[in-house]
Amino acid sequence: MNYNELSPEDFDAIVTGEMTHHAIWLEHELIGIISDHFVIKSRRSDFERLLMLREGLSFQDKIDIVRAAIPLFTNAAASRRLKNLLAKVEEFKGVRNVLAHGVGAQGAPNALNVEIVKRNGQIKVVTINTETHERLMTEAEGILTALKEVRAQLPC
Repeated sequence: MNYNELSPEDFDAIVTGEMTHHAIWLEHELIGIISDHFVIKSRRSDFERLLMLREGLSFQDKIDIVRAAIPLFTNAAASRRLKNLLAKVEEFKGVRNVLAHGVGAQGAPNALNVEIVKRNGQIKVVTINTETHERLMTEAEGILTALKEVRAQLPC
């Protein structure tokens, strides 16, 4: 997609939408890792519907559950890789959260300046332009691919 041809409003909508979709895909892969380990297949859909997809169980909660489960996995190499990937997932989630919860202002053409007040009271400003967005999407796709690879290496 040529982001430079978009109106400022369309750029905002598409960038925010793409970030959200990638975050959802990452979150669902974490749900898969959790479900693979803790649930027998015949109850998996109930487990995911009633617990993992519950409105109150946040993306961060799922990251924390997977992080806490790492010592339970017997593949040490996959566990180490998963630990590093979780840090990348959190970093991506942080940018997505700024877009989802922050206050935006149009910057240069096809650039968003989004401000959010962090839990500690500090103000964080993230600028998303065509180049940073494309980089973030490439990174998110790489993280998703790596999560899938690690998930396949973890015993069920």
